[in-house]
Amino acid sequence: MEQGLTAVQGARVVGELHWATGRLFEVFGQWAGEADRPDIAVSMATASRHLGWHAGDLAELLPDSVLLEGVARTEPHEPEVAGAVDAIRAIPGSVERLAVAHRVLLARVAARCVAVERAVATHSDAALARVLGFLLADIRRDRDDGEALLGRLLVDIPTVEAVNARVLEAESRLVAAGGLLPSRIVG
Repeated sequence: MEQGLTAVQGARVVGELHWATGRLFEVFGQWAGEADRPDIAVSMATASRHLGWHAGDLAELLPDSVLLEGVARTEPHEPEVAGAVDAIRAIPGSVERLAVAHRVLLARVAARCVAVERAVATHSDAALARVLGFLLADIRRDRDDGEALLGRLLVDIPTVEAVNARVLEAESRLVAAGGLLPSRIVG
């Protein structure tokens, strides 16, 4: 039988994912409002809306036990992560932001979800597995749509270079801060 997550691990995972999806909901919503192209605004708003829905789903999974209240923190796992996300939020350029959203931020949330999905057990973590499944489905669809849009927008070398520079900047900021989400599940 699969072991699954302990109550502490589950609480931490839910808290971390709740923070990340809620924070990216805000960032993508801002970027949608500031986009200089309607197609980018729609892509960002759609991803934002999906993240907002899933943040709500994750909030329902936060434990209400007094014993776990200090574990299920809805904040980043490292204090530097919030500052890195704020710095990424200030990245200029609609096409650059679109690439950062899909190639960096959503990619990292998806990677964490896949890692957690592999650690959950159907007999004890069914609610979390269900939320992860829906979250991953929306992220995959949003990323596919975003990459298709980027394929139409990356038409010249200066644009490609600007996008690549911003993607590298965002990745570097997250790595220096310890990652958007933890790289492994810890007890």
